[in-house]
Amino acid sequence: MTVYESTLTPGNFTLRGTWPHIYITPFLKLLPADVFGGTTKYDRAPRSVRLDFGPLCTDTFVPTNKKGKPRYFFQDRLFVREFFVRTGAKPGDTVVFEQVTPYHFRLSLRTVGGKLITA
Repeated sequence: MTVYESTLTPGNFTLRGTWPHIYITPFLKLLPADVFGGTTKYDRAPRSVRLDFGPLCTDTFVPTNKKGKPRYFFQDRLFVREFFVRTGAKPGDTVVFEQVTPYHFRLSLRTVGGKLITA
């Protein structure tokens, strides 16, 4: 199973947690072309990517900007907010993406102290 990591910064949590996100830069270019969608949640991609953290799961896509260039995160920010709450994520922690299939990732969190939080 392939594993990718993304270290969290204060910017991932955003002001008042309104737009939390996890950067997927380490594997963005490896994702299937059909998971890239439009600029909003209403302009979805042809296929979704499943993200799960135990019973917390979502089917989401990678949004694009108005010029069609992919953004560097998945669209479903409610999932990310809940993932942060359940894991107690903080800047400096690392989100671990285990690739189950090209369209499915299992998430966990490695804290700055090295503790691995799984669902």
